[in-house]
Amino acid sequence: MYLPGRGDGRPETAAVETTPPLLDAFQALCFCTQTLPVNDNSHQSVSVLLGEILADCHRAIENWRRRGVPIQLLRDLAAADNSLPTRKFLAAQVNTPGRILEDLLDQGDPEVLVILASQERLTGGQLQRLAKSSLLAVRVALAASKNASGPLALLLAADAELEVRLALAGNPAISVRIQAVLSSDASPLVRAELLRLKRLDEEIQYALCDDWDLLIHLKALLSPRLSYSCLQNWAASGELISQLAIAARKNLPEEIWRILAGSTHLQVQLAVARHGQLPAEQWQDLARSTALALRLELAGKKQLPLPVQRILAQDSDAGVRRALAANPDLDDGIGMFLAQGRNQTVLEALALNPGLLPGTRAELLKLDSSELQKMLLANRALTAEQLTLLVENCAQEVLFHVRYRKLEARLLSEKSRRRLVQER
Repeated sequence: MYLPGRGDGRPETAAVETTPPLLDAFQALCFCTQTLPVNDNSHQSVSVLLGEILADCHRAIENWRRRGVPIQLLRDLAAADNSLPTRKFLAAQVNTPGRILEDLLDQGDPEVLVILASQERLTGGQLQRLAKSSLLAVRVALAASKNASGPLALLLAADAELEVRLALAGNPAISVRIQAVLSSDASPLVRAELLRLKRLDEEIQYALCDDWDLLIHLKALLSPRLSYSCLQNWAASGELISQLAIAARKNLPEEIWRILAGSTHLQVQLAVARHGQLPAEQWQDLARSTALALRLELAGKKQLPLPVQRILAQDSDAGVRRALAANPDLDDGIGMFLAQGRNQTVLEALALNPGLLPGTRAELLKLDSSELQKMLLANRALTAEQLTLLVENCAQEVLFHVRYRKLEARLLSEKSRRRLVQER
């Protein structure tokens, strides 16, 4: 090679050659980069991964799903081993190459096909192959997977096997169209399974509430995810079974209870009296009912509003007044009013009432009845003042009951203790 002159007019022909040592070093570097021990590391990774798979395939699948397996490592693994655990592992990974998935489909191992049913990288044609598989477990797994959508879901909805349609009905990924198809399925089990869906379409809820099968009808009305409009509609339907089913629900809104309170069925009114939440006006309307059973039920209800107690305290039936007299939440003023009626059964109920009724008990002590005094002694809610008053004024035969019940002397006044000693 000739270089240009030095600029002084004299030609200069200095030959420069590439030195062989430099070329050798460059070629050696290229060779080294091509022959670095990557394959050795890859073989080592494959062997480690394969050992983990063969030791516990399920655990290896779960571990590597979270971490993600490099695609090249999956290819090396598929080339290195074709055992069932390895095929199951490859079928479960989200980034397994399509060629490997096709090979797994072609081999047709049932356990592998069940795993492939949930594989999101399968093509539409491959999913159709699984949907037409003769293996029931494969079609069930496909119906329960996120792949169950579109024409594939329609194909599964028409499957002859009940297990497949049940799995599809319980799949939260199915569309409203598939919900509608399954809501008219011949099997009530499939229709009932739809009620487990958190996002069941409201029109489908209406359809299932109106199902011809009574069990499906009741199950729909008792579903915790039933919409408010469905509840409102069926509470106002006037149907006994429907209203009873709604009344049996937990945490029912007050508005629904108000609708049920207007039912013409006594059984529904009794359910409202036991568990309902109503404004005072509606409770008063129920207390004026001509149905004795309803008034009896109300008289024993806890936290009964005072206006309702006033109505029931004047009830013509002694049984209603007795039930009210035994109510632990009885108002003291109402208790005094009942005591003035002098009905023996009502008086006995008042004597045994565990509520705080100082005025009522004072009224009972005025009656000078040894039977009522004995009942008062049996009442654990009797205060020290009331006990003292009773011992000071009770009949002599009642004192034996004081000793028999071993009431503490410190609860009594000096006058009461002196009487007990004198009457010994």
